[in-house]
Amino acid sequence: MAEDVKTRYEAIKKELLAQIPKKRAIDKKLAQVEAQIFTLEGSYLSETGTHSGGNLIQGFENYLKNQTNGRRRTEAAEHDRIFSNSSLTYTRSLELMSEENGDDEFVKQTNTGLTTVVVPPATRSEGLTAAQQNKLMRDKEYQRRKRASTRRSAGTISDDDSVPTLGRRPTKRARLMDDD
Repeated sequence: MAEDVKTRYEAIKKELLAQIPKKRAIDKKLAQVEAQIFTLEGSYLSETGTHSGGNLIQGFENYLKNQTNGRRRTEAAEHDRIFSNSSLTYTRSLELMSEENGDDEFVKQTNTGLTTVVVPPATRSEGLTAAQQNKLMRDKEYQRRKRASTRRSAGTISDDDSVPTLGRRPTKRARLMDDD
């Protein structure tokens, strides 16, 4: 039984080793196809930029407008590359192709529009100036009044309408009670 397991293991190992070059060839072909998509997509986006009427990505709103400017080639923005960005492996493929060719034709610009900024916590000064203290007190008073008016409008204060409201017209219930 142990001999049978060992021979089976060796057969599977040989088969796996035989498949590794095939996988590498498929990976290389995938990298070439993704690099070709990147190149073709870039040329399409740069040729059909903002001054030629539009493209599938940006739309054709300007197609019927009279174009007086000559055609200018604009560099394709990274967020417009929807076909290249749809592949999870295209960045690695472009890196492999640029390493293989020895040029920077396929090097992706790593500007995705997102930037992480680390901001240190603000240090609280020990003493506030008189103006800062006044503003702090005004802000607290404003928030207190805002919460009180919200509670009043939500009905959390007792239903005793005889409580005078601050400069507000009496409620309909209070006016009807006064009529009786």
